[in-house]
Parts: sequence; C-alpha cells; structure tokens
Amino acid sequence: MEYKAFQDIQLSRLGMGNMRLPSKGEGPGAPIDWEKAHEIIDYAVQNGITYFDTAYVYNGGESERCLGAAMKKYPRDTFYLATKFNIAANPDYEAVFAEQLERLQTDRIDFYLLHCLMDGNIDRYLESGAIDYFLKQKELGRIRYLGFSSHASVETLTRFADHHAWDFAQLQVNYFDWS
Repeated sequence: MEYKAFQDIQLSRLGMGNMRLPSKGEGPGAPIDWEKAHEIIDYAVQNGITYFDTAYVYNGGESERCLGAAMKKYPRDTFYLATKFNIAANPDYEAVFAEQLERLQTDRIDFYLLHCLMDGNIDRYLESGAIDYFLKQKELGRIRYLGFSSHASVETLTRFADHHAWDFAQLQVNYFDWS
C-alpha cells in the first residue's frame, strides 16, 4: 500500500467506503451482511488500508454500527475513521454526534464532515450552530479534522469555504458537467 502525508499523519492512498456493504437480500432496505462486510473490512486492514469512510445515513445507520464493530478488534491508532453529519437527516447535531461515537464504538472521529452541502442548504448549515459545536468537539479532541462534502455551485462552495479555515473538503465533481 502507498501512503500519503496529510497534515501530521500518513494515510493510505486507497480508503474504504462503507456505503454499499454486502447485504442480505435485494433492494435499498436490505440489511447488511455483517459477516461478509467484516471479511472485506478485515481484508482492507490486512492489506494496509487505514482510511474508513461512512456516514450517519448510510444503510439507515447500520454502516456506522457495522464498521465500528469491525474496527473494534484493531488498535485505535492504526486506522482513521471518517463520518458525516447531514443536517437534512437529523438537525440535532449534538444527538447525532453522540450517536455516531456510540455506533462507531470510539471516543473520537478522525475526519468529520458536514455532509452534502448544496445551494439549498448552506444557510441552514451556517445558521444552525452546528459548525461552532463541531469546532468545540475538535478543541476537545473528539474530532481530529473538520471538513465538509459538497455538491454545491462554485459560489456556494466559495462562501462556505470562506466561513473559516476548514481542515479539508470533499468535492463531488463531474469533470464533464460541473452543474
């Protein structure tokens, strides 16, 4: 595995997304097959992957639970967890964050993202108090790096990026058609 420096850590160049884990059955509501998912996660760890991404809404929250259970057997300082807060899914950011720590069975989240910033929700994120709350969690060591993911226009992206010095941003970009 190749690794790349990010601020003060080394990340595997390949990470594992946990949005589409193996399921028992067909369709979007089918439950995760935890045994198969853990086999894949274990394989990733054994082959040097150190970055594991999930979100509050993935698989109705089961992605965070499954990933947390899988990673429990590894020393906490050997991998990095990324998860996301989506204001549209549940605006109670304090409750969501507490639940995410519980689901992931950890005392900190390495990469925390305000999820799915779009032109229609920027004001909701900026006015909700969530950013200040998550900055406080960062000060307390419960978040290592704070960032956001965006599907927004350039104008909205610029406005949000200028809000403060974010640690990182995750952009979903279509090279052929930005909009």
